[in-house]
This record gives sequence, structure tokens and C-alpha cells, in this order.
Amino acid sequence: MRYLGIDLAWSKNNFSALSILEDNILIQTIYLKSDDDILNYILEIKADKIGVDAPLEVLNSSGTRDIENNFLKDFAKYKLGVYPINKSIMDRLYGGNRAEELFKKLQNYQLRVNLFEVYPHATILRCFTKDKVLPYKRKKGRSSSFVREQLDIFQNYIENVIIDFNRYDVYNCMVKDLKVIEDKLDSIICAYTLYKGDTVGYNDYDKLLIVPIK
Repeated sequence: MRYLGIDLAWSKNNFSALSILEDNILIQTIYLKSDDDILNYILEIKADKIGVDAPLEVLNSSGTRDIENNFLKDFAKYKLGVYPINKSIMDRLYGGNRAEELFKKLQNYQLRVNLFEVYPHATILRCFTKDKVLPYKRKKGRSSSFVREQLDIFQNYIENVIIDFNRYDVYNCMVKDLKVIEDKLDSIICAYTLYKGDTVGYNDYDKLLIVPIK
């Protein structure tokens, strides 16, 4: 099976990372910006399933989707949060829902069939850390050296389950490159979520957001 993981930027002004796995063998990781480039790549690689770290269906004009509410019932105890998602927020902050608009153009991929939402933090918690969130994201109060260490730990996890993964040099790269590395690692985990879910099973939220069971 060929799995495509996409860490999709919610804004069209930013780059997105895409990784393709053949089962658990890493074939390629690529960094793209425009919708056209992303669509053309998807059509070219012909993945069996796609996992996207972005909301693919937003029907509520306000409040929060049931997906997020039900997800938090299972993961809030680990202090794993999610952004509130509704049409008003997506329109105000991002000029619409990029992911929803983008994937409607792909006739060969249907929501809940071979197109799913995935959440790297949840997969990492379930498959690797077991009971805590891996703090590899750059946030206020986290130094560059701390983020480098966490990204290194993140790569240890990936290296143990993904064949042909080549580590990124997180200790000698520029600080600005840490975000690029983070995005690329996230895209690998997006693809791995699909592979792992097919292998061991998964929990789903509205049959759209999937998280491996272990």
C-alpha cells in the first residue's frame, strides 16, 4: 500500500511537507507551496490513501466540530489540545478552508474512504510516548536547544519504525530550518498513521480523523 502524508499549511503563503510511504518504507519527502504543485504531486504518485494534518470538512459556522469535542474526551487527560475549528475562524484567519477546497478537486479520493484527517501529536502519543505529549513544536518559552533535543527524540522514534529514513541534522542547522524539519517529520508521521492504522487498527472520530490504537 502506498500512503501519502501531508502536513498542509493552512495558509497558502506557507510551504507544506508531503511524504510518501510504501508500507513503512519512506520513498520521498518533499516541500511544496502552491495548490497546483501539491495537486500535481498527488496525481503523480498515485497514493492508495492520503492522511492530512488539516480539517477536511468543516460544516459548523461557529463553535467547535464534534470531532474535536470527542477527541478531547480521550486525549485531554494527556494535556493534548486541539484548535477550535469552524467556518468563521477559517474564513477570518485563513481566507477559507484551504484543505477542504484543495481536496474537493481530487475525484479519486473520498472523505472517510481513502482520504482522512490525521493528527501527528496523537499518533506520537499512542505509538511512541504512550502517556505524554512530545514537546517538539516551537512555542514561547521553548529554547532552540530544547526544540533541537525534542526533534532528535522524534527522529529516534521514526527511525525505529520507518525503513530508509535519513535523519536531519537538527544540531547544526540554522534555527529557521527547524520549522522545515518539523514539517517534514510531521508529514512522515501523517503517512505512518495510515500505515499503522491499517496494521493494528485505529480509533476514529466521525470516521474522518483517525488515530492508531497503539
